[in-house]
Amino acid sequence: MHQLAVSKQPKDPDRRKNERSSAPMTVVIGNTPYAIGNWSCGGIKISNYYGVLQPTHKAKLRVLVPLAGPGAIFHAYGEVKRYDSDDLSLSMSFENLDRLASGTLNRYFLEQTAYNTTKMNECY
Repeated sequence: MHQLAVSKQPKDPDRRKNERSSAPMTVVIGNTPYAIGNWSCGGIKISNYYGVLQPTHKAKLRVLVPLAGPGAIFHAYGEVKRYDSDDLSLSMSFENLDRLASGTLNRYFLEQTAYNTTKMNECY
């Protein structure tokens, strides 16, 4: 009799703790604005980064969130985790987000989820 070995791990496990979103946001480092390629409550991935930050560097961030109605801005500190020279992306983790910043990101994430669900339902 043959036994089938069943793996308890998913085929492609996602190592991230936080779900990612590609909803548009902007981060300002120094006086330079950058588009955020994707983000979560744990951090951001900046697209087309041409600055001087490298892994382990820390920076003060201003994050602009285009919420429905008036937009929001919050200040945070971030630590560079990776720089990818192939696509010029810079990945940073947030350090100790306060409740207002976390709440703003959660609200935006939920707005985008609701919008995308509504948009998908309209297609049917």
